[in-house]
Amino acid sequence: MASAGSVQQAGKSSWKLTVSGGFDGSGKRIRHTKTAKCTSEQQAKKELALFVAEIEKGQISTSGKMTLNDFFDYWKTNHAIKNLSPMTLSTYEHIFKRISHALGRKRIDKIEPIHLNAFFTNLQEPILTDKEGNPAHMAPATIKKHHELLSIMFNKAVKWNLIPYNPITRIETPKLKRTPKKIYDQDTLGKFLLLLANEPIKYQIMVLLALTASFRREEIFGLEWRHIDLDNHTIHIEQAAIYVPQQGIILKETKTHSSNRVVSISESMVTMLKKHKAEEAAKQLELGDKWLKDEDHSFVFTTWNGTTAHPHSVNTWLKKFIASNDLPNIGIHAFRHMNATYLIMGGVDIRTVAGKLGHAKPSVTMDIYSHLVKSAEKETTNIMDKFIRETTENARLKEKKQAK
Repeated sequence: MASAGSVQQAGKSSWKLTVSGGFDGSGKRIRHTKTAKCTSEQQAKKELALFVAEIEKGQISTSGKMTLNDFFDYWKTNHAIKNLSPMTLSTYEHIFKRISHALGRKRIDKIEPIHLNAFFTNLQEPILTDKEGNPAHMAPATIKKHHELLSIMFNKAVKWNLIPYNPITRIETPKLKRTPKKIYDQDTLGKFLLLLANEPIKYQIMVLLALTASFRREEIFGLEWRHIDLDNHTIHIEQAAIYVPQQGIILKETKTHSSNRVVSISESMVTMLKKHKAEEAAKQLELGDKWLKDEDHSFVFTTWNGTTAHPHSVNTWLKKFIASNDLPNIGIHAFRHMNATYLIMGGVDIRTVAGKLGHAKPSVTMDIYSHLVKSAEKETTNIMDKFIRETTENARLKEKKQAK
């Protein structure tokens, strides 16, 4: 980013304005200079401020000489902070660390497809280690996130006239191989549910909201009592609670417009929610002044003293619960996938399932669960084949009966 710069008198009525613009690919400092006609140092400093503003807005042609590290800071200040959610920005900041290590000191106008190809080839090599210390590959989804961030940044650089074209459009997009989601089969799920009945009511509710109503984890922790209509057996999902490093737990709108939805809940879920609400009220009464009531929100799930529960807390509980009961390891999000899986396998149409999941389009659901849709579609062939055989046989028996 441009610094405040300096002014130096170059003649009787001329001043040299100098502004630092970061470093080039070889580590040398980039300096923007301009000669301005000024009658005093005070006037020169005013011209310097305007010069700095021009550079910051990308109006100086030499701004394309800024390094990728400098441009990331510029992009973040002038676009990302204003337009991206805190969680998305935090993810991109984490992703950029590896990009910075490989490409950060290169000038953005000097980054070419050959450099990007080398970078993504490197990402696909076993550069990580697993828990046992063995070589491990970066997940395809993570590699694609690196590609996504660079694409977004270079597109902005083109729009701001800092580079002539987006170099990432001239390389192959990393392929993201979708694998079937890891879920419990019905026998394992049955065992899990029997054991779950012995756990605190709040954890039972969390799991069953994901399993029966397809809640996302952040949607569960964003729930307030005002969202729940116990009389009409519905819950309005309109916000999510997320944890952002350096910021803590914050509330945000749901993932997409379609994620803002009303879902139906069963009579048994209503009963559990009433029990949980009564337990929370009793706990609040018992703790008295120690209960830290939030004046602005009334969250369904809280800590022992009423503060906002951390979204990761359910993961901690689930990991211990699974280990102590010798169950296959899964995350809370897997129960959302079970909801979709068993609905599709049960013959529910894809549009209805998409609405349940809060997907923006049925095509998103179709893409994720295409293997199940194909299986269900194949089963319809077997059903129709059986129907035709039975119908034909019934007609044949009817004819025989009439012939007698």
